[in-house]
Amino acid sequence: MYEQATIGMHKLDVETPALLLDMDAVERNIARMAAFFQDKECKLRPHVKTHKLPLIAAKQIEAGAIGVTCAKLGEAEVFLQSGIRNVLIANQVVSEKKIRRMLELSELGDLIVCIDSYENAQHISNISQNMNRKMNVLIEVNVGINRCGLAPGVSTLDFVRDTSKLQNLNFRGLMGYEGGMFTNDPDEKATKCSQCNTLLVETSELVRKGGFPVEIVSAGGSNTYYLTGEYPGITDVQVGSYVTMDSHNKSFGLDFEQAVTVLTTVISRPEKTRAIIDAGKKSISCDEGMSAFARPGLTLHTLNEEHGHVRIDNPDTDLSVGDKLEIIPSHGCTTIPIYDNYILIRNNHVESIEPIQSRHAI
Repeated sequence: MYEQATIGMHKLDVETPALLLDMDAVERNIARMAAFFQDKECKLRPHVKTHKLPLIAAKQIEAGAIGVTCAKLGEAEVFLQSGIRNVLIANQVVSEKKIRRMLELSELGDLIVCIDSYENAQHISNISQNMNRKMNVLIEVNVGINRCGLAPGVSTLDFVRDTSKLQNLNFRGLMGYEGGMFTNDPDEKATKCSQCNTLLVETSELVRKGGFPVEIVSAGGSNTYYLTGEYPGITDVQVGSYVTMDSHNKSFGLDFEQAVTVLTTVISRPEKTRAIIDAGKKSISCDEGMSAFARPGLTLHTLNEEHGHVRIDNPDTDLSVGDKLEIIPSHGCTTIPIYDNYILIRNNHVESIEPIQSRHAI
């Protein structure tokens, strides 16, 4: 395989398509989010499903995060093995093989998993007993996103009562998620966020009154960090996208620096008002709409598998075959795992090439 980049090379000399990660911007984003939470009772439990890189997680921990959040068991494995010692799997793990693997990994640190069905809870407890271990669990509560989770209130309390009889589970608390609430109306966002957090916190209080200690009440995301992080009773927030950013989050008011971009090359300019680049659907995700160029006056309007179609506003624009352009992904979480490696950039030059370690996690 050809050499895509070498240490010290200018970023515009990197072979394309390539995933660039500006480490100066990453570190500023980490510092800014950490500063917001520095004097808060609520703490950071960053979600690593976005960046998928232990190097970044270590920087987040160093800046004050209490641990990390993962979407999959395979991600948890990567980050535990890298030295991160507090890991929440914000999802359900249900197959016997994965449960056994999860329990083996729990020896490496404080590993927590979510549950929302008695069958799954009993399965985990039985396997834990056979392996002479206990598994830390959070009960997932559906606060309105209608994904996984139990109904808030009495349903959750009843579930805690039932699962408390399973001797090999260690109940740690509750988790909800309102972070997927995207609206440009700040009052509407604040109202909806408060409604979701109220359901979660009131449920945690009900569980406490039922005689069960609730250590963790985890919620939130980058989109709502400044609301959920201030809400009394929430113990930690699962921010993810802020560290790399994308145009989707930017359009809904998340004001952090763009750190991840896709570098592409102009391979054809068949007309003055259009050009073709070497990045298509296999290089940029489009589940949150079309991505944008960092350079103004250019619009990415159509993607084929290996071609991107560019509209040029000014026909006199100086844009030639061989020129390099940076694309701001519309959705970083789904663009990043397309690539095997990040090209880490500092001061516009290649600092290192880092494998995206949890890219293939299952």
